[in-house]
Amino acid sequence: MKRLSLVCGTLLLAALSAGCTSTQSAMRDAPLMQRETQIDQVYVAYVDGVAKQRGTRVVWVNPPKRTVIKPIASTN
Repeated sequence: MKRLSLVCGTLLLAALSAGCTSTQSAMRDAPLMQRETQIDQVYVAYVDGVAKQRGTRVVWVNPPKRTVIKPIASTN
């Protein structure tokens, strides 16, 4: 029984350490990306244009936003 516990413990430790080592290289290879939120100017212009054609005015309380993903500039 003691030997079975030792074997199971060793296998568990090996599996956990193998999982940790395999994810580290994947994280280093991926480029760093930065998310930035900007106002969606295309949609705002479209809605403002339609409103102007209809003779109304739009007041944007919460303007529509979109997420832009850009690589982080390196400091090398």
